[in-house]
Amino acid sequence: MEKIRVKLIVFDLDGTLADSLPDLTAAANYVCRRLGLPEHPASDIREMIGGGEKTFVSRFIGEENQRLYPQAMDLYLEYYFQHCGDQTRLYPGVKETLEAFSDKHLAVLSNKMERFTRRQLEVLGIAHLFAAIKGGDSYHTLKPSSQGLAALIQELGRMPAETLMVGDKPADILAGKGAGAHTLAVTYGYGEPEVLKAAAPDAIIPAFPCLRDLID
Repeated sequence: MEKIRVKLIVFDLDGTLADSLPDLTAAANYVCRRLGLPEHPASDIREMIGGGEKTFVSRFIGEENQRLYPQAMDLYLEYYFQHCGDQTRLYPGVKETLEAFSDKHLAVLSNKMERFTRRQLEVLGIAHLFAAIKGGDSYHTLKPSSQGLAALIQELGRMPAETLMVGDKPADILAGKGAGAHTLAVTYGYGEPEVLKAAAPDAIIPAFPCLRDLID
């Protein structure tokens, strides 16, 4: 495959840079226990990830318990901020690969709140590698909307044609395409491979270090 020439690489966080499922599961089940709701196995929580905190909390408390949403949200935000790095780990080769792109601008655009995104990256020891760290509340829009990515590209003084959006969900790919950027999907995260393929990214990789073979 022909290499992609870019100057800015923007990454999703959960399911792309880090496996945060254990801590997200722990946080969701902490809230459920406090509210007397059924807990969830990690396999179910995996399907609920994406869309930011509001959507996530709404999903794990269940449609029939939305009256508890305000309390659930408060409990979740307090607990997760304190424990977002307890069990979350970088995927193999992430730090080394990011360090190899020292000649590029690197950024993170997550649908989770910016303060959680930044804290998680700090706990993981890679926050210093990024020129910008943005969350779902940074631009008051969530992926698959392309508005946040477009604003981030502009802030960093780059052009969409020299930008690559990397993520594990169709929302990441759609945001990238909408902003006019190149797109790359990873299959080791939380997205279903066939659904990712249907989003038609420019490239698909099975492991993060493969990124080095695609970037010029």
